Amino acid sequence: MKKPASGLRTLRAVLWTLVAVAAAGTLYLTYGTGRQQAEAGEAFYAKPFSLVNQDGAAVSEASFLGKPSAWFYGFTHCPDVCPTALAEMSGILEALGPDAEKLQVVFVSVDPERDTPEVMKDYVDYFDARITGLTGNLDQVSAMAKDRYIFFEKVPVEGGDYTMEHQASIQLVTSDGRFFGTLATEEGIDVRLAKVRRLIDQG
Repeated sequence: MKKPASGLRTLRAVLWTLVAVAAAGTLYLTYGTGRQQAEAGEAFYAKPFSLVNQDGAAVSEASFLGKPSAWFYGFTHCPDVCPTALAEMSGILEALGPDAEKLQVVFVSVDPERDTPEVMKDYVDYFDARITGLTGNLDQVSAMAKDRYIFFEKVPVEGGDYTMEHQASIQLVTSDGRFFGTLATEEGIDVRLAKVRRLIDQG
């Protein structure tokens, strides 16, 4: 017996709701667990890593200790989240005025397959030459991300291409490598700027 069209629509709506709930649960387990593991005051940014910057120079954790920093993890082919985050960090650097010299802003590629140092240089320079871009091989980036509770994953798309799912928040770090907090995309610019100023004041 053929079901009424309205019944099919209802069934379809219920199924999509279940899919959305399942997806939300997955995101919570993936991102929420990472956030719970990151405790303010923990010095996980002092753990060793080895990458290269946008000029091809080798860098390690020691290269970024001694000054507070803001870290974002993404990829240059990102259509919206990454360019938005970097543009907003450029705006925060402008708003800080001379105090911008007291903060390091670092963009780490989670797509080292495509993001060579040359690609990273063009990308970060487009937003703000004061932003440092880091890349490396996949093993190096994966080890670093794991130590810093950063999630990322390569996801195939139609046509044989791929995109990268990744954590979207910016992590704030004290001068001695301790986790200070995050800047979230849903926060207003005034809230984020106040957090950055507190980070700079506390070192």
